[in-house]
Amino acid sequence: MCSLACSRWRRSRWISSGHDPSVASVFELSDPYLNHLVAVLPPGRGVCAVCWRAVEPGYRLCYPCRIAREEYGTRLAEVVVPIALAVKHQQLAHELWHYKYDADARVRRRFEIRLGAVLWRFLGLHETHVAEAANVPRFDVVTTVPGTRPRDDVHPLVRMVGTLIGHTRARYQQLLTPGPDASVEGRAILVSRFRVTQAMTGHPAVLLVDDTWTTGGRAQSAAIALHDAGAARVAVVVLGRHFDRDFGSGETYYQQAKTRKFTWDTCCLEIDPPADNTSV
Repeated sequence: MCSLACSRWRRSRWISSGHDPSVASVFELSDPYLNHLVAVLPPGRGVCAVCWRAVEPGYRLCYPCRIAREEYGTRLAEVVVPIALAVKHQQLAHELWHYKYDADARVRRRFEIRLGAVLWRFLGLHETHVAEAANVPRFDVVTTVPGTRPRDDVHPLVRMVGTLIGHTRARYQQLLTPGPDASVEGRAILVSRFRVTQAMTGHPAVLLVDDTWTTGGRAQSAAIALHDAGAARVAVVVLGRHFDRDFGSGETYYQQAKTRKFTWDTCCLEIDPPADNTSV
């Protein structure tokens, strides 16, 4: 059910200097995504309790998350929350690539605005649930995972979170920059992949935003850097959790997710997982 706060949120408007003065609302821009976003299943049987990917029944964590937890423990993010599955070869995965790399700047900008509306709407409705899962009343600071490819312009995720999205712009700080291991190939978690650019006094709670989660190496490397610099809690929100239907039990997961259907009214944190006895 929608609360009064939610009703007020529905009246909020998408305002940015680069957008058409017709002032389309966040809801108008994000509503079409209901046609193709794929829901993230709650953790439980067949779902990793950290990154929400498909795992074989009997396991609570996928292999990368289990190895990461054994090696880095509490230096990792307290919670990871994907908005939807970025299914390989489907629309969200397509947009998450083209908003960064399309040769046509107009295409990049169009997807940046649309994906920004998706993120704005999700955080406006569900950031409190993410904060509860991270055991904090609110997030003091919002930052982004730096890109790893050289660019001639500002990364669109930085513009999105730091300028376009009213829900985050006042709290945004560009805390992370590539570190000595930023150029190392692969998706492994590396303590020196990123470094923090300023002192983090007061042990803030940090909301860390990324566009895509594949193995989690970049986001978790960023979370480690933030924790080591003084962050009390780090929660990760990602637009899309990369998903390959052909990998492992992915097709079973995908069919269950399609049956559940994506909705803006709930996030994966709010859905009670089925009772299950699984091992790590």
